[in-house]
Amino acid sequence: MRLRSPQAGSDGLLVKLAVISMLALMTGFSLVAVPCAGASSSTYPVSTINVGTSPDGVAVNPHTQLVYVSNYDDNNVTVINGTTNKVVMNITVGNSPMGIAVNPSTGMLYVVNSGDDNVSVIDPSTNEVKVNITVNILPIAVAINPTTGSVYVVNNNANSVSVINGSTNRVVANVTVGEFPNAVAVDSITGTVYVVNNYDNSVSVINGSTNTVIATVDVGNVPDAVAVDSSKGLVYVANNEDGTISVLSGKTYTVVRNITLADGLSAIAIDSSAGKIYVANENHNNVAVLDRSTYKLLATIPVGMFPNAIAVDSAKGRVYVANFFDNTVSVIGLSTITTTTASTSQPALTPGSILLVTAVIVVIVAVAATCLLARRRRRRGASPLPPARSP
Repeated sequence: MRLRSPQAGSDGLLVKLAVISMLALMTGFSLVAVPCAGASSSTYPVSTINVGTSPDGVAVNPHTQLVYVSNYDDNNVTVINGTTNKVVMNITVGNSPMGIAVNPSTGMLYVVNSGDDNVSVIDPSTNEVKVNITVNILPIAVAINPTTGSVYVVNNNANSVSVINGSTNRVVANVTVGEFPNAVAVDSITGTVYVVNNYDNSVSVINGSTNTVIATVDVGNVPDAVAVDSSKGLVYVANNEDGTISVLSGKTYTVVRNITLADGLSAIAIDSSAGKIYVANENHNNVAVLDRSTYKLLATIPVGMFPNAIAVDSAKGRVYVANFFDNTVSVIGLSTITTTTASTSQPALTPGSILLVTAVIVVIVAVAATCLLARRRRRRGASPLPPARSP
């Protein structure tokens, strides 16, 4: 609402004068601001690797330091040398590959082809597709239990999870979950499988031994990603729409805490060695770094456009982020973190600033006074209008 003075003459001019003088005072202070020490912050170096078109998934082999990126529109997988961060080759897979996972025990790579309703299994010794396994409608995500070798594939349009025996490459079960499931993670210690249901705002908990749903947990709005901290027995669910992380207990299957960040949470990964949690945000094109114990926000790191997948290489101290609209992978260096001191500006009344502000105000007052005198002279010299006559 704009307030207006009832007096349109000298009072209005004086109001303008006061406003202009205040702005001049603020300008003078800002010109001579003195920096002061602020809070410490961490700088994470970020490099960029060009990959295929529309990268939608990323996985790391912790033993070979090879990084695998599924390119949705190119129908292939880009292989990156994690030591040099150079692309070494591309492997052709099925149509519209999305989720991707590596079995750290065998090195076998599993890529879900959403356009073919199957999973390509890549042999790391030959970098070729060994077999394609038919699953259900629109598979989009995959996770592996390295202990049992079981592979879990989320079928978005079938509201199910296909369970694959990693030794025989055969589907051994189909588990019905919530509506539009779109992410999955496995607790390697307990064998429990967690599936986020995007439409239901819930998590389906599957017993890995019986392949049955044993619990359904309500979480935030539009859950989009999930990660398991096996050593702590906790599960982290990134809720895209309300910008929160629901922390679930792996024992009681209940939400024990909610962490508020920003809307657009799209991927999450845990580095237990470094004690960090990394959360990608597709709306703000960044990655939030949280302390694994306190959940304190340590940093927010800019990456490419629409980051929607994330993986950690603890051995190399790097985080790999797939940026869907940039056709790139952002590599965040963790082992070369440097600490800087943020500086802020605080106005200080130095002799120079006082002279500068005083001079500006004097000039403004002189000009305003001249205009005011001229206005009054014009008013005195003007003849009043005659009163209107009645007909």
